[in-house]
Amino acid sequence: MHNDSKSFSVKQKLINAEHRSDLDEANWELAQYLLLHYNEIDRMKTRDLAMQCHISFSTVRRFCQSLGFDNFSDLRKAKMNNPENQYEIALDNFGRGLYGPRRLYDEILRNVWGVGQKMDWNRLRCLAEAMAAARSIIIFAVRPYSFVLQEFQSQSIALNKPLFILDDICTHRSIIERLLSSDLCLITVSPAGCLIPAIKDELNKIAGFKTALYCPGALAHEGATDCLRGYDLTFPLTLRSDAYNYLEIYGKYAVGYFFDLLLGEVIRRVGGKKQERRRTKDTRQTMFHVEHRT
Repeated sequence: MHNDSKSFSVKQKLINAEHRSDLDEANWELAQYLLLHYNEIDRMKTRDLAMQCHISFSTVRRFCQSLGFDNFSDLRKAKMNNPENQYEIALDNFGRGLYGPRRLYDEILRNVWGVGQKMDWNRLRCLAEAMAAARSIIIFAVRPYSFVLQEFQSQSIALNKPLFILDDICTHRSIIERLLSSDLCLITVSPAGCLIPAIKDELNKIAGFKTALYCPGALAHEGATDCLRGYDLTFPLTLRSDAYNYLEIYGKYAVGYFFDLLLGEVIRRVGGKKQERRRTKDTRQTMFHVEHRT
């Protein structure tokens, strides 16, 4: 079991950096180079990296620090602590026929149907109430789930609910500290079970309403079921398989469906209150005009 949340988010941090509008050309090329040679990071040295990108050692160090790492050695160590190899996972899944059109359709449909059938609606409504009452919402998630959740983030912001998607706690401590004075709703999304134990100690230090979304078999495989004790609500997602490679494809569809159901419940509360206030305002305006006519 890995206990360093940085190891799960190296690639995501590089992708996020590559898309930052304030990144200068040298740092953009560095992010691009590391992404293109991601599977070679284990063997890279700072000297060779600086030479390949035509930049100084200090530029490499500052770039790594901007991502939450002490230096390139720290980034490389985090990458080595995460055995995930997306290329090998993709090849394995392809060999198993998991990318076949009919197989994709059947697995997505059955998993999504299963999530809906086994949903604890009382708990879901309780989470929606907590989100509606919270001033800010933080979702802890890494790829591929963090990318799926961006639409949920957009919808929440449209409802005047600030929502942040963070890949770990230590790197984003300044953001979290600014939100501590407000009522927080914190959600950990980790179908594969890795992120829950990785952020457990730091999460316990943060006050707020806490929820975990996970696959029971995967969390048990990580030996981390005790890590759920600090959560107010837990949502076990029972998919057709808890295997890591299987979740790489189908986990995101289950997570997306769960948050679509949750969004409906949040809208029912937040949007319903707004509509009621709008109707009350319209009624008052109508009464005002009637009184002045008479």
